[in-house]
This record gives sequence, structure tokens and C-alpha cells, in this order.
Amino acid sequence: MSEAAKEPIPMKAPLYLALLHYPVYKKTGEVITTSITPMDLHDIARSALTFGVRRYYVVNPMPTMQYLARRVEEFWRSEYGARFNQTRTEALSILKICAHLEDGVAEIEAQHGERPVLVATSARRYEDCRLIGYERLAGMLRVENRPYLLLLGTGWGLIHEFLRRCDWLLEPIQGTGGYNHLSVRGAAAIILDRLCGNRKEG
Repeated sequence: MSEAAKEPIPMKAPLYLALLHYPVYKKTGEVITTSITPMDLHDIARSALTFGVRRYYVVNPMPTMQYLARRVEEFWRSEYGARFNQTRTEALSILKICAHLEDGVAEIEAQHGERPVLVATSARRYEDCRLIGYERLAGMLRVENRPYLLLLGTGWGLIHEFLRRCDWLLEPIQGTGGYNHLSVRGAAAIILDRLCGNRKEG
């Protein structure tokens, strides 16, 4: 096989990512709003920028949590933060704090002239949702022009009713055994690599 044939196919569709802190489940099954974790801000932003995500939205309706997130963001975007860790500053350049998911959806729609395709993720498999596999979704991202918004949940996952309203639900990540409780940071990196990572043959 020639070297030209081994070149990866670039992603064509504009891809966006959102981390939702509401509506998600608590361990007991209650619907709650979770707290923003500073590590989720910069770690997921680094994965997102690595794999070509246009914007990383962190969605939380609580003003105190928005304030915390913006303080973290301001530090790493400051002159001191940039000198301390330039790559983290670069990663947070795609971060945006939102009170509601619709804020991010509206921004994407204004940018591209159409609403993004909403692709939710979950560690659970729901048969009454429109399930889609990684290979099929990766293929769509490489040939379509319309924007896609990948949705990650915190806590014990996005609630079932919300997942049913999305255009697609991505198949859960499966490990080698019965244990399946990845951190959202770990799941984000795996998902983005499967969908957007270079896959050269040979």
C-alpha cells in the first residue's frame, strides 16, 4: 500500500463538546446538579483541542459554580498562568461557561446556520434511544458539513428523558469485564480518540 493510501481522512463536520452538570443522576437515582471540578475544565479541554473540537462548553445553572469555573479560566488565561503552563492556556482558549445547554446550541446555530446534531453519551445502554456506534459516527463526521455537539454527563450520568430527546446516543464504552465506571475525563479522551483519532492502515 502506498504512503498516500495510508493518510488519515480528516474530520469535515464541525465538532463541539459540552459537559453537562444538569440534568444528571445522583447515585440514589435523584436528579441533581453536580459541582464543577477544576480538573474537568482543563483536562477535557486538552483532549478536546487535541482532537479538533471547536468549542468546549461547560454547562451549569448554578451562579456559584459558574463563578468558580471563570476564576479557574481567568487564572490560566492570565499572563502568569500562560508563563506557568502555556499548553494549558491554549487548551482553555476553547472553553466557554454556560448556564444552559441551549446557550451553546444557539451559538453553534448562529455560527453555522443550523442547529447541531446532538449526540449524547452514557455508560448505560438504553434501547429506546437512537443508538449509534463509533465507526458509523466517525464516518459521518468525515463526510458531513453540519455541526455536531457531543454531550458528556457528570454524576451518575445524564437522565434517561434527556437522552431520549437527543438525535443519537453513542454506544457505551465497553471494557474487558463487568466494571464500567470511568471518570468523565477518561471517557472523553477515549470517545474523542475513537471518533477523531488518526487511523492509518498498514
